[in-house]
Amino acid sequence: MRSRVTTKNGDTGNTRTLGGDVLSKSHPILECTGRLDALRAHLALLRLEIIAAKPNEQEAVDKFLFWLLHCCFLVGAEVNDPKRKHPEYRQGEIGAFHLDRLETEQARLEALVTFPRAFIVSAGNKTAALADVVATVARDFERSLVRLSEAIPEFKAAALIAFANRLSDYLYVLARYLDKGRGQPVDYSVIYNMDA
Repeated sequence: MRSRVTTKNGDTGNTRTLGGDVLSKSHPILECTGRLDALRAHLALLRLEIIAAKPNEQEAVDKFLFWLLHCCFLVGAEVNDPKRKHPEYRQGEIGAFHLDRLETEQARLEALVTFPRAFIVSAGNKTAALADVVATVARDFERSLVRLSEAIPEFKAAALIAFANRLSDYLYVLARYLDKGRGQPVDYSVIYNMDA
Protein backbone atom coordinates (compact mmCIF):
# COMPACT_ATOMS: atom_id res chain seq x y z
CA MET A 1 0.00 0.00 0.00
CA ARG A 2 1.33 3.43 -0.93
CA SER A 3 1.91 5.84 1.96
CA ARG A 4 -0.13 9.03 2.08
CA VAL A 5 2.70 10.68 4.03
CA THR A 6 6.00 9.38 2.65
CA THR A 7 6.78 10.66 -0.86
CA LYS A 8 10.58 10.09 -0.79
CA ASN A 9 10.91 13.48 -2.52
CA GLY A 10 12.88 14.80 0.45
CA ASP A 11 15.35 11.93 0.60
CA THR A 12 18.03 14.05 -1.08
CA GLY A 13 17.76 16.82 1.54
CA ASN A 14 15.58 19.07 -0.60
CA THR A 15 11.90 19.90 -0.47
CA ARG A 16 9.36 21.96 -2.41
CA THR A 17 8.00 25.16 -0.88
CA LEU A 18 4.49 26.52 -1.20
CA GLY A 19 5.99 28.96 -3.68
CA GLY A 20 7.01 26.01 -5.88
CA ASP A 21 10.77 26.26 -5.36
CA VAL A 22 12.82 23.13 -4.64
CA LEU A 23 15.25 24.13 -1.89
CA SER A 24 17.65 22.58 0.58
CA LYS A 25 15.96 21.77 3.86
CA SER A 26 18.55 24.05 5.48
CA HIS A 27 17.34 27.09 3.47
CA PRO A 28 16.03 29.99 5.60
CA ILE A 29 12.49 29.41 4.25
CA LEU A 30 12.49 25.81 5.45
CA GLU A 31 14.27 26.63 8.69
CA CYS A 32 11.63 29.26 9.49
CA THR A 33 8.82 26.91 8.48
CA GLY A 34 10.26 24.25 10.78
CA ARG A 35 10.51 26.67 13.70
CA LEU A 36 6.88 27.59 13.11
CA ASP A 37 5.92 23.90 13.12
CA ALA A 38 7.67 23.53 16.48
CA LEU A 39 5.86 26.58 17.84
CA ARG A 40 2.47 25.26 16.71
CA ALA A 41 3.13 21.83 18.24
CA HIS A 42 4.22 23.37 21.55
CA LEU A 43 1.19 25.67 21.59
CA ALA A 44 -1.08 22.67 21.05
CA LEU A 45 0.59 20.81 23.92
CA LEU A 46 0.24 23.84 26.21
CA ARG A 47 -3.45 24.14 25.33
CA LEU A 48 -4.06 20.49 26.16
CA GLU A 49 -2.18 20.85 29.45
CA ILE A 50 -4.31 23.86 30.38
CA ILE A 51 -7.52 22.02 29.47
CA ALA A 52 -6.46 19.04 31.61
CA ALA A 53 -5.48 21.21 34.58
CA LYS A 54 -8.50 23.50 34.91
CA PRO A 55 -10.93 23.02 32.01
CA ASN A 56 -13.69 25.43 33.14
CA GLU A 57 -11.53 28.04 34.81
CA GLN A 58 -9.35 28.52 31.72
CA GLU A 59 -11.99 28.54 28.97
CA ALA A 60 -10.96 31.99 27.65
CA VAL A 61 -7.30 30.95 27.51
CA ASP A 62 -8.22 27.69 25.78
CA LYS A 63 -10.23 29.54 23.12
CA PHE A 64 -7.46 32.06 22.58
CA LEU A 65 -4.78 29.38 22.18
CA PHE A 66 -7.06 27.57 19.72
CA TRP A 67 -7.25 30.83 17.73
CA LEU A 68 -3.45 31.16 17.84
CA LEU A 69 -3.07 27.61 16.51
CA HIS A 70 -5.12 28.63 13.49
CA CYS A 71 -3.05 31.79 13.06
CA CYS A 72 0.00 29.56 12.67
CA PHE A 73 -1.40 28.38 9.34
CA LEU A 74 -1.77 31.97 8.09
CA VAL A 75 1.81 32.62 9.15
CA GLY A 76 2.98 29.39 7.52
CA ALA A 77 1.59 30.33 4.11
CA GLU A 78 3.43 33.66 4.28
CA VAL A 79 6.70 32.16 5.49
CA ASN A 80 6.73 29.26 3.02
CA ASP A 81 6.05 31.58 0.04
CA PRO A 82 7.78 34.83 1.02
CA LYS A 83 7.88 36.14 -2.56
CA ARG A 84 4.09 35.66 -2.92
CA LYS A 85 4.38 33.43 -5.98
CA HIS A 86 1.09 31.71 -5.10
CA PRO A 87 -1.13 34.15 -3.19
CA GLU A 88 -4.11 31.94 -4.03
CA TYR A 89 -2.89 29.49 -1.36
CA ARG A 90 -3.31 32.07 1.39
CA GLN A 91 -6.43 32.18 3.52
CA GLY A 92 -5.50 35.64 4.81
CA GLU A 93 -2.49 37.44 6.21
CA ILE A 94 -1.43 38.50 9.66
CA GLY A 95 -2.22 42.18 10.16
CA ALA A 96 -3.59 44.82 12.51
CA PHE A 97 -6.64 42.74 13.52
CA HIS A 98 -4.42 39.87 14.71
CA LEU A 99 -2.05 42.20 16.57
CA ASP A 100 -5.00 43.92 18.27
CA ARG A 101 -6.51 40.63 19.39
CA LEU A 102 -3.16 39.44 20.74
CA GLU A 103 -2.60 42.70 22.63
CA THR A 104 -6.16 42.69 24.01
CA GLU A 105 -5.78 39.17 25.40
CA GLN A 106 -2.37 40.02 26.86
CA ALA A 107 -3.85 43.11 28.55
CA ARG A 108 -6.68 41.00 29.99
CA LEU A 109 -4.19 38.62 31.60
CA GLU A 110 -1.84 41.41 32.73
CA ALA A 111 -4.72 42.94 34.70
CA LEU A 112 -4.97 39.67 36.65
CA VAL A 113 -1.25 39.23 37.38
CA THR A 114 1.07 40.74 39.96
CA PHE A 115 4.48 40.64 38.32
CA PRO A 116 7.57 39.83 40.38
CA ARG A 117 10.27 42.47 40.67
CA ALA A 118 12.97 40.01 39.64
CA PHE A 119 13.67 37.51 36.90
CA ILE A 120 11.89 34.18 37.33
CA VAL A 121 14.29 31.28 37.82
CA SER A 122 11.54 28.66 37.85
CA ALA A 123 7.84 28.59 37.20
CA GLY A 124 5.64 27.55 40.10
CA ASN A 125 3.88 24.65 38.37
CA LYS A 126 4.17 22.41 35.32
CA THR A 127 1.64 24.31 33.19
CA ALA A 128 3.37 27.66 33.77
CA ALA A 129 6.74 26.04 33.05
CA LEU A 130 5.36 24.73 29.76
CA ALA A 131 4.14 28.24 28.88
CA ASP A 132 7.71 29.47 29.53
CA VAL A 133 9.00 26.78 27.14
CA VAL A 134 6.52 27.86 24.47
CA ALA A 135 7.61 31.49 24.94
CA THR A 136 11.22 30.49 24.20
CA VAL A 137 10.07 28.54 21.12
CA ALA A 138 8.19 31.66 19.98
CA ARG A 139 11.33 33.77 20.42
CA ASP A 140 13.31 31.21 18.44
CA PHE A 141 10.73 31.40 15.64
CA GLU A 142 10.91 35.21 15.76
CA ARG A 143 14.70 35.13 15.28
CA SER A 144 14.29 32.72 12.37
CA LEU A 145 11.67 35.02 10.85
CA VAL A 146 14.08 37.97 11.07
CA ARG A 147 16.82 35.89 9.41
CA LEU A 148 14.40 34.97 6.62
CA SER A 149 13.45 38.62 6.07
CA GLU A 150 17.15 39.51 5.86
CA ALA A 151 17.82 36.68 3.38
CA ILE A 152 14.84 37.61 1.16
CA PRO A 153 14.46 41.41 1.12
CA GLU A 154 11.24 41.19 -0.97
CA PHE A 155 9.55 39.40 1.92
CA LYS A 156 7.05 41.79 3.50
CA ALA A 157 7.54 40.53 7.04
CA ALA A 158 6.96 43.59 9.26
CA ALA A 159 3.51 42.51 10.51
CA LEU A 160 4.69 38.92 11.04
CA ILE A 161 7.73 40.02 13.04
CA ALA A 162 5.57 42.30 15.20
CA PHE A 163 3.09 39.45 15.73
CA ALA A 164 5.85 36.99 16.70
CA ASN A 165 7.34 39.53 19.11
CA ARG A 166 3.97 40.20 20.76
CA LEU A 167 3.28 36.46 20.88
CA SER A 168 6.37 35.77 22.97
CA ASP A 169 5.35 38.62 25.31
CA TYR A 170 1.84 37.18 25.61
CA LEU A 171 3.22 33.73 26.41
CA TYR A 172 5.46 35.16 29.15
CA VAL A 173 2.42 36.91 30.65
CA LEU A 174 0.40 33.71 30.31
CA ALA A 175 3.11 31.81 32.20
CA ARG A 176 2.98 34.33 35.05
CA TYR A 177 -0.84 34.14 35.05
CA LEU A 178 -0.66 30.35 35.27
CA ASP A 179 1.96 30.66 38.03
CA LYS A 180 -0.65 32.31 40.28
CA GLY A 181 2.17 34.16 42.05
CA ARG A 182 4.14 30.99 42.84
CA GLY A 183 6.99 31.54 40.36
CA GLN A 184 10.39 31.51 42.03
CA PRO A 185 12.43 34.69 41.53
CA VAL A 186 16.18 34.63 41.10
CA ASP A 187 18.08 34.51 44.39
CA TYR A 188 21.78 34.93 43.63
CA SER A 189 22.76 33.84 47.13
CA VAL A 190 21.84 30.27 46.06
CA ILE A 191 24.90 30.24 43.77
CA TYR A 192 27.25 30.56 46.73
CA ASN A 193 25.24 28.39 49.15
CA MET A 194 26.92 24.97 49.26
CA ASP A 195 23.75 23.41 50.76
CA ALA A 196 21.49 24.54 47.90
